[in-house]
Amino acid sequence: MAHYIDVHSHILPGVDDGAKDMDMTMEMIDEAYRQGVRAMVATPHYYPGHVKYPKEYLDSVFQETVSAVKEKYDDFMIFPGNEVYYREGAFEKLKGKRVHTMADTAYVLLEFFPGAHINVLTGAVRSCVDGGFYPILAHIERYRCLWKDEKAVEELVRMGAYMQVNAENFTEGLFSAQRRWCLKLAREGLMHFIGSDSHNTNDRCPNLKQAADYLKGKLDEDTFHRIMYENPGKLLKGEYLRNA
Repeated sequence: MAHYIDVHSHILPGVDDGAKDMDMTMEMIDEAYRQGVRAMVATPHYYPGHVKYPKEYLDSVFQETVSAVKEKYDDFMIFPGNEVYYREGAFEKLKGKRVHTMADTAYVLLEFFPGAHINVLTGAVRSCVDGGFYPILAHIERYRCLWKDEKAVEELVRMGAYMQVNAENFTEGLFSAQRRWCLKLAREGLMHFIGSDSHNTNDRCPNLKQAADYLKGKLDEDTFHRIMYENPGKLLKGEYLRNA
């Protein structure tokens, strides 16, 4: 059976609002492993201009986490990354390698203010692409300018952006409007990645398998395979992936 890759997680201990310590980190890894995840990109928040910890410290925590995980699971891999909040100065930090791209590839995970204007998103995507990066827009279901506007999402994809939604959208109740919209995006080729965006072991725990189980019965085999396996695998290798 193919294993899952979680491209959005806050598992590094004590560096943001994710895992509070190494014990919680390992509990999150245990749960992810149980669900069939065998690789995660650690994406701690990065807010340009408001850096809580320097990159060197984050890198040391990352290495400590890798070592702790390897002691328990020799077939589980963790890759470096950041969830970069888009604001002035973000791309200068990326170009200066003061912020991690996804698994040290050209892919970068971008986050925006929920009420951001569509022009902010298009401007960020344009700057990112012009700078040689492949932008992945984190949890797009949160941005009001995209909500139920497939044309806006399609335009961003045409510009070179990739869309990530959180797994929790597919674990909601039967009549969840958010779930229906995210499913529509997947069917129309406008959703490229699912991430757990896990922060802890309580209300925001690893949940990739539950979402995958739901989607397997709702998508055609090719689309399901592309979202759950092909795209994440290519991301880790830094390979270009098709937008639809």
